[in-house]
Amino acid sequence: MSKRKKLFVALASVAVLVLGGIAYAAWTADGSGTGKAHARDAIVVGVNAATGTADLYPGVTDGDIHFTLDNDNPYAVTFTGFTAGMITSSAPVACPASLVTVDDTSPISVPVAVAAGASGSAGEIDGVVSLDHAALDGCQGVTFDIDLTLTGSQD
Repeated sequence: MSKRKKLFVALASVAVLVLGGIAYAAWTADGSGTGKAHARDAIVVGVNAATGTADLYPGVTDGDIHFTLDNDNPYAVTFTGFTAGMITSSAPVACPASLVTVDDTSPISVPVAVAAGASGSAGEIDGVVSLDHAALDGCQGVTFDIDLTLTGSQD
């Protein structure tokens, strides 16, 4: 082997040993301390009155409540209960709201689900609205707004 090749091999061997020694001599490191995670606040799901099938007539006890839901949360929600509040009539003189009652003593018969980020998702509570048997002709075509508070949980 020529002197030049021997010198090249020798220098290459020294370089490998030096670089290997540098890599071997690098210290390892550990870290310790604390990290932080933050829980978000739930956003109240919006409930908006919607027009559904006209199913009220004098003496009926199983009318439905129709609404839409806006869920700005990043998770789905299912509602299983509700409380009815104030009821208003679109024709308070001809058909006062006092002729309408809502049975909110039982859980919702068919849970109402709303997807994460949904807007305008249709909802309905079946068979809970009654119109008094004494309702007169002035109640024909009248709509009733029912304040609702829905209760449920994240899916």
